[in-house]
Amino acid sequence: MKIGILGLPLTGKTTIFSLLTNKPYDGSYKQDAEERVANVMDERLEKLTAMYNPKKTVHATLNFIDIPSYNTSADRKEKNRILQMIQTVDAIILVIRAFKNDSVPFPEGAEMPTDQLDTLKTELIIRDLEVVENRLTRLIEQNKKKKPTKEEERQVKVLEEIKPVLEEGKFASTIEISDEDKKLISSLSLFTLKPIIVVVNVDEDQLMDETYPEKDTLLKSCADENFAYIEICGKTEADLVELDEEERKEFMDELGIERPGIDRLSKTVYDHLGLITFFTVGEDEVRAWTINKGTTMKKAAGKIHTDLEKGFVKAEVMHYDDLIKLGSEEEVKKAGLWRLAGKEEIVKDGDILTIRANA
Repeated sequence: MKIGILGLPLTGKTTIFSLLTNKPYDGSYKQDAEERVANVMDERLEKLTAMYNPKKTVHATLNFIDIPSYNTSADRKEKNRILQMIQTVDAIILVIRAFKNDSVPFPEGAEMPTDQLDTLKTELIIRDLEVVENRLTRLIEQNKKKKPTKEEERQVKVLEEIKPVLEEGKFASTIEISDEDKKLISSLSLFTLKPIIVVVNVDEDQLMDETYPEKDTLLKSCADENFAYIEICGKTEADLVELDEEERKEFMDELGIERPGIDRLSKTVYDHLGLITFFTVGEDEVRAWTINKGTTMKKAAGKIHTDLEKGFVKAEVMHYDDLIKLGSEEEVKKAGLWRLAGKEEIVKDGDILTIRANA
């Protein structure tokens, strides 16, 4: 799963990227994209590790791609070059700056968070509209010369539904498009069809007060476009990284924070993308696995190893909540909460699986 990070200059975008991927930002400007793998922090994995004391613990991961800041004054060729770096991602994080810092000016012409979001939305819509118009023109000209296939006819119809929506300044995701039709036009990699997570980078005062300029307007905009939303204080998160566990807890208590913002961001990404976690446990390894909601037991087995999917017989299933509450696998079985699941049964978030398969 790849997540692209997009933002205007001086918004703290790369700071967020560095915190997500647990690698300090050196302050240098980059011309190209940088991709890193980030562990998804999950306290359930920590508790399972404490229970089984395995030789190895393996987190679920997400791939984040940071690109150069998006400069609205650049020419279209440069803008397209920047956007192309995240063209094939599964979702996009838009970093919006609310924090105040007299030594760091706001992005030019976008002093308000709402201005920044509107600017980024407009740029993505313009790019997609250009792609849709070009594709439609090619298809229509092509169809004049030869009889179109059913797929080409359907693609024209879908694009003709999307085009007026983009012209109205709205995201294509605001209209109903079937998964089949999305697959039909997937080669266009439309940004306005991708899941969007808005991350507002606030300062400590704004974090404590739970407000910043025009927050209600920005929240409404996110709701209207079905964007996920979260606030993070990049400075506070950077400070937390420097503290030991006891100091971190005291600092978080002082600020009224239950979980670090970076952990909450991972959870927000999961929820918005329709992802869940299942676990495998044992003395050798405790591991978290990422799958889509609605995944069957057999498909989940294939996530562990293709041979397990091919030879799938049954899955032994218990749930994390039951195991933690009762304290052991033996007690889960005594309580009748351990069971066997067939290949078409759907995996639930927090399921702990042991796959039975033929060799």
